[in-house]
Amino acid sequence: MNKVRLIKSESGEVFQQEVNEFLEEISSGQVVSVQYATTPTAITTHTEFGVYSSIEYSALIHYRE
Repeated sequence: MNKVRLIKSESGEVFQQEVNEFLEEISSGQVVSVQYATTPTAITTHTEFGVYSSIEYSALIHYRE
């Protein structure tokens, strides 16, 4: 049976950790495909102190059970 797992986070470090943990739980032969995307969630047009752009990282992992 084929399944998908969506992992997303606004922290690049947390995102990377969650993806790595999930991929370690399954064998490499189970992975069908991995698709990555980044999406801006807040866009700033100035560089005021403490105001930064925000990005959401996401991965859609298609795997066999």
